[in-house]
Amino acid sequence: MIAASYFVLTVAVAPIAFGPVQFRISEMLKPLALFAPWFAPAFAIGTGFANLFSPFGAWDYLAMPIVDAAAAWVCWKLRRRPIAALVVQAVIISVGVAVFPLGLGARMPVWITLPGVLLSQLILLIGGWLVLWKPQQEIVQRYV
Repeated sequence: MIAASYFVLTVAVAPIAFGPVQFRISEMLKPLALFAPWFAPAFAIGTGFANLFSPFGAWDYLAMPIVDAAAAWVCWKLRRRPIAALVVQAVIISVGVAVFPLGLGARMPVWITLPGVLLSQLILLIGGWLVLWKPQQEIVQRYV
Protein backbone atom coordinates (compact mmCIF):
# COMPACT_ATOMS: atom_id res chain seq x y z
CA MET A 1 0.00 0.00 0.00
CA ILE A 2 2.82 2.40 0.89
CA ALA A 3 4.78 1.52 -2.27
CA ALA A 4 1.69 2.08 -4.42
CA SER A 5 0.89 5.37 -2.67
CA TYR A 6 4.45 6.58 -3.15
CA PHE A 7 4.35 5.63 -6.83
CA VAL A 8 1.01 7.36 -7.50
CA LEU A 9 1.92 10.54 -5.62
CA THR A 10 5.25 10.79 -7.44
CA VAL A 11 3.91 10.19 -10.93
CA ALA A 12 1.02 12.61 -10.28
CA VAL A 13 3.50 15.48 -9.86
CA ALA A 14 5.99 14.17 -12.44
CA PRO A 15 6.95 17.57 -13.85
CA ILE A 16 8.39 18.64 -10.49
CA ALA A 17 9.32 15.16 -9.27
CA PHE A 18 12.18 14.56 -11.71
CA GLY A 19 14.38 17.63 -11.76
CA PRO A 20 17.25 19.29 -9.96
CA VAL A 21 15.06 19.99 -6.93
CA GLN A 22 12.76 16.94 -7.09
CA PHE A 23 9.88 18.29 -5.02
CA ARG A 24 7.86 15.10 -4.55
CA ILE A 25 4.71 15.24 -2.45
CA SER A 26 5.23 11.49 -1.94
CA GLU A 27 8.24 12.29 0.26
CA MET A 28 5.77 13.29 2.96
CA LEU A 29 5.16 9.55 3.42
CA LYS A 30 8.78 8.85 4.34
CA PRO A 31 8.45 9.82 8.03
CA LEU A 32 6.51 6.55 8.32
CA ALA A 33 9.97 4.98 8.57
CA LEU A 34 9.97 6.16 12.19
CA PHE A 35 7.25 3.62 12.99
CA ALA A 36 8.60 0.34 11.61
CA PRO A 37 11.58 -1.04 9.66
CA TRP A 38 9.40 -2.76 7.06
CA PHE A 39 8.61 0.62 5.51
CA ALA A 40 12.16 0.62 4.08
CA PRO A 41 11.44 -2.01 1.40
CA ALA A 42 8.09 -0.35 0.66
CA PHE A 43 9.87 2.91 -0.15
CA ALA A 44 12.44 1.04 -2.24
CA ILE A 45 9.68 -0.60 -4.31
CA GLY A 46 7.69 2.64 -4.67
CA THR A 47 10.79 4.59 -5.67
CA GLY A 48 11.89 1.93 -8.12
CA PHE A 49 8.60 1.93 -9.97
CA ALA A 50 8.15 5.71 -9.86
CA ASN A 51 11.66 6.28 -11.15
CA LEU A 52 10.97 4.19 -14.24
CA PHE A 53 9.44 7.46 -15.48
CA SER A 54 12.63 9.39 -14.74
CA PRO A 55 14.63 10.98 -17.53
CA PHE A 56 17.88 10.08 -15.70
CA GLY A 57 17.88 6.39 -16.55
CA ALA A 58 19.30 3.49 -14.62
CA TRP A 59 20.95 5.68 -11.99
CA ASP A 60 17.49 6.70 -10.87
CA TYR A 61 15.60 3.42 -11.01
CA LEU A 62 18.41 1.17 -9.81
CA ALA A 63 20.43 3.24 -7.32
CA MET A 64 17.73 5.35 -5.70
CA PRO A 65 15.60 2.46 -4.37
CA ILE A 66 18.67 1.26 -2.48
CA VAL A 67 19.37 4.77 -1.19
CA ASP A 68 15.74 5.20 -0.09
CA ALA A 69 15.66 1.84 1.68
CA ALA A 70 18.92 2.61 3.49
CA ALA A 71 17.71 6.07 4.48
CA ALA A 72 14.42 4.69 5.83
CA TRP A 73 16.20 2.00 7.81
CA VAL A 74 18.61 4.53 9.35
CA CYS A 75 15.65 6.77 10.17
CA TRP A 76 13.97 3.87 11.96
CA LYS A 77 17.16 3.14 13.93
CA LEU A 78 17.25 6.80 15.07
CA ARG A 79 13.49 6.95 15.79
CA ARG A 80 13.89 7.98 19.45
CA ARG A 81 14.86 11.43 18.18
CA PRO A 82 12.38 11.97 15.32
CA ILE A 83 13.58 15.32 14.00
CA ALA A 84 17.23 14.21 14.01
CA ALA A 85 16.21 10.93 12.33
CA LEU A 86 14.35 12.82 9.61
CA VAL A 87 17.24 15.22 9.04
CA VAL A 88 19.62 12.27 8.63
CA GLN A 89 17.13 10.58 6.30
CA ALA A 90 16.87 13.80 4.25
CA VAL A 91 20.66 14.09 4.02
CA ILE A 92 21.09 10.48 2.86
CA ILE A 93 18.37 10.84 0.22
CA SER A 94 19.68 14.23 -0.94
CA VAL A 95 23.23 13.01 -1.37
CA GLY A 96 21.88 9.98 -3.26
CA VAL A 97 19.81 12.17 -5.58
CA ALA A 98 22.65 14.65 -6.15
CA VAL A 99 25.19 11.91 -6.86
CA PHE A 100 23.26 9.24 -8.77
CA PRO A 101 20.47 10.54 -11.04
CA LEU A 102 21.55 14.17 -11.15
CA GLY A 103 25.34 13.79 -10.96
CA LEU A 104 25.99 10.56 -12.83
CA GLY A 105 22.76 10.43 -14.83
CA ALA A 106 22.37 14.07 -15.86
CA ARG A 107 26.00 15.19 -15.41
CA MET A 108 24.97 18.04 -13.10
CA PRO A 109 27.55 19.17 -10.52
CA VAL A 110 26.74 17.77 -7.06
CA TRP A 111 27.66 21.02 -5.31
CA ILE A 112 25.03 22.88 -7.36
CA THR A 113 22.16 20.39 -7.00
CA LEU A 114 22.67 19.21 -3.41
CA PRO A 115 21.48 22.38 -1.60
CA GLY A 116 18.17 22.54 -3.50
CA VAL A 117 17.49 18.83 -3.13
CA LEU A 118 18.33 18.96 0.59
CA LEU A 119 16.05 21.93 1.19
CA SER A 120 13.22 20.15 -0.62
CA GLN A 121 13.78 16.96 1.40
CA LEU A 122 13.89 18.80 4.72
CA ILE A 123 10.66 20.67 3.98
CA LEU A 124 8.81 17.54 2.88
CA LEU A 125 10.08 15.08 5.49
CA ILE A 126 9.88 17.35 8.53
CA GLY A 127 6.69 18.99 7.21
CA GLY A 128 5.14 15.57 6.60
CA TRP A 129 6.08 14.47 10.11
CA LEU A 130 4.69 17.58 11.81
CA VAL A 131 1.50 17.80 9.77
CA LEU A 132 0.57 14.18 9.01
CA TRP A 133 2.30 11.73 11.31
CA LYS A 134 3.15 13.34 14.65
CA PRO A 135 -0.52 14.09 15.48
CA GLN A 136 -1.46 10.50 14.62
CA GLN A 137 1.27 9.12 16.86
CA GLU A 138 0.11 11.27 19.77
CA ILE A 139 -3.49 10.08 19.34
CA VAL A 140 -2.42 6.44 19.28
CA GLN A 141 -0.20 6.86 22.36
CA ARG A 142 -3.03 8.55 24.25
CA TYR A 143 -5.40 5.61 23.83
CA VAL A 144 -2.97 2.68 24.00
